[in-house]
Amino acid sequence: MKWSINQLRKHQDAPLQFENDVEFPHLIDNLQLIDLSPIHVEGSLTTKSKEVYADILITGHYVMEDARTLEPVEVPIHIESMEVFDMNDFDLDEELNRHEIINGMIDLKPVVEELVVLEKPVRAVKEDSEMSLTQGKGWEVVNEDQLQQKPAVDPRLAKLQDLL
Repeated sequence: MKWSINQLRKHQDAPLQFENDVEFPHLIDNLQLIDLSPIHVEGSLTTKSKEVYADILITGHYVMEDARTLEPVEVPIHIESMEVFDMNDFDLDEELNRHEIINGMIDLKPVVEELVVLEKPVRAVKEDSEMSLTQGKGWEVVNEDQLQQKPAVDPRLAKLQDLL
């Protein structure tokens, strides 16, 4: 997903359309994922004087552990972004969607990788998953109705209740 400025200037009449699949296998371990689908990137590149505008759509899915049940869950990736590649001098720290054109080349792959990393959710929960753990050693999950009911008195402490 690299283009030279000279190649893009040939398409100054109309934007250059592109569509590509990219894989980032190293992100599976780095982002603590179970799996990461191939990332589908499509969009257009528009050249204006000393800037190139990349209008991109990124789709795919993360496979993460369900936060409740630890089962695999697919989390869709759908990112729309407008990135600007610039030949002028600018402060990279202050411009969020601005990128430098290096050696007359525009490389979208690092930009797509950055967006995939930034959009990863902290945790995932299946929509149809219920709490499978309802009790354990010394604890149990109760609903409001059970909370409203008067607790049963332990027979060993029944005589103490007479004192009250």
